[in-house]
Amino acid sequence: MDVYAIDLECSQVFQDWFIEQTEHAVTPEQLVDALEGIGSDHAYIRALILSYWRSTPQYDRLLKRCLTLNNPIANEIAKGFAVYQRSVKIMMEGGAHMHARLAEMRGALDFSLKRLSKLPITDLLIETQIGIYIPKAILYLNEQNFEEALQYASQGLFLAEQINGAVSVARARATLISCHSAAGHVETTIALAQDDRRQHFRYGWRFTELALANSLFVLGNYSEAVSTLTDLTQRADGVYQQRALSLLQRKAAFWGVGGLDGDVFPTLLGEEPFGWMTEAMREMMRATALPREGKEAEERATHFANAIHLCRLAEDEGLRVYQWQRIFMKWVTATAHLARGEFSASAGALERIGDVPSEMFDLRVLSLGAGLELALTWAAPGNSSVAEFEAKLRLVFAEVEALRYASAPGLARLLQRWHPTAAAYLALMPEPIGACAFALRGVMKVGQQNVVFDDVVLPPVYACDLVLRALDFDLRRDFSFVQSDPGGSRRKKKELLHQSDEVMVWRQPISAVRIAYGLLTHRKEAYHLRARSIIQSYGIRPSTAALYPMIGALEEVERSVRALLDGHLTTKGLAARMLEIS
Repeated sequence: MDVYAIDLECSQVFQDWFIEQTEHAVTPEQLVDALEGIGSDHAYIRALILSYWRSTPQYDRLLKRCLTLNNPIANEIAKGFAVYQRSVKIMMEGGAHMHARLAEMRGALDFSLKRLSKLPITDLLIETQIGIYIPKAILYLNEQNFEEALQYASQGLFLAEQINGAVSVARARATLISCHSAAGHVETTIALAQDDRRQHFRYGWRFTELALANSLFVLGNYSEAVSTLTDLTQRADGVYQQRALSLLQRKAAFWGVGGLDGDVFPTLLGEEPFGWMTEAMREMMRATALPREGKEAEERATHFANAIHLCRLAEDEGLRVYQWQRIFMKWVTATAHLARGEFSASAGALERIGDVPSEMFDLRVLSLGAGLELALTWAAPGNSSVAEFEAKLRLVFAEVEALRYASAPGLARLLQRWHPTAAAYLALMPEPIGACAFALRGVMKVGQQNVVFDDVVLPPVYACDLVLRALDFDLRRDFSFVQSDPGGSRRKKKELLHQSDEVMVWRQPISAVRIAYGLLTHRKEAYHLRARSIIQSYGIRPSTAALYPMIGALEEVERSVRALLDGHLTTKGLAARMLEIS
């Protein structure tokens, strides 16, 4: 290792030499010691850069030396490193004065850029500018000023490519990927991450893999995202492995397929607080594992209330969260209120979501799914439009079909997990969304025989009970299964309990009346024809000779739906009549 033969002023030569030495098993500590042995300003600068890149023990000593050298390049490159590390610490500590302290850091970096602008342009000067653009980008990211963050990260990458410095390019690319990921630019994030994978040298590749996985989740590509994180957990250790495991846990909970057991992973260095999100989804999973009847219905409602409470706490405590987390918070709140029959509160939470950014495909599907399910209820607000939510969901799935890395079936599964009625509607409407076709299994076929989920045959009175509950009738506990076969009904209730990956889900049967009602709110003949076809195929009420206390309500449902289909009643009139008898 002839360090004296290396041109320390040329970034391309020096960085290629560094990569070559590490590939030949020379340790970063040895390289730093060799550079320090030269004793020149340039050598100290290069030693500091290597020590920073690889976090060697000599870093603190070299940082002080470069800050005190009578060399502006040495001063400013050391300042860039120091400000970045201090900024991360400030962000981790949080507190009331965090933003003021971070503004001070930006001011220090602005001063550095002014000082550097007066110096002759050299490779080392450009490397120093890159070392300032990167922390500037991170500081703006913390303020959720994505436009400024992307500008500084992009400028850093542009300059790195001009000097052909492999390490500088890799560092700037990793920062740019982080910025696009935080901004929710999933397509760009994936494209850059896939390009990064093809590079000979990668910097911060673990964070890039995390960003890649997160973007795949957003696009509904659950299996590939899990594969990416699983691979990362096997290749990384320590904090990087914990980050991957934490993201796996949080997304499994969000998708409602796992992450229910064990401790929630703690917030790690430089991370936003995510634990409350996992806890909220755990409550949602616990709720949906229980039937909508009897004592279990009360426990189910309690779990939904707990999810609302966790979201409210996150908001009240002023946690530093990104826009997508706030949308998540409102979606959970709206969905939990809807499941509890609190329709006005659900509508209020949905209104506060507003327009979801176009690339947040998972949250767009879920928030619109919640809106569609609300619009399909009798008690939906007057301005709630089935047609509007349907159109917006069509648009989302059309966009997804056109994206290379997206999965329409994946997003349909996510929708069906939390909003099965909405998914069934999308599968039965004219020109249905093909990815949602599997959701048809949840619609009950009732009449002389009552079947749901292909092979679950329901006793007549239990089927009556399920139809009424699916239509949001508030049934008292003692109405269930009377003068029938309670033992048989309990067995059938267990058959509706289903293992979904790592968690149990009580599959919620859907009444065709709900779907037909939504179709009939349209003023299009094709929708009315489809509503008639659905009623004919699936039926309205089960046939039973039992003296079921709510049989009169079921008969009124059938009379009213028939009147609606025959044009003797409007959809508003049907909703009003259903509210009266429920």
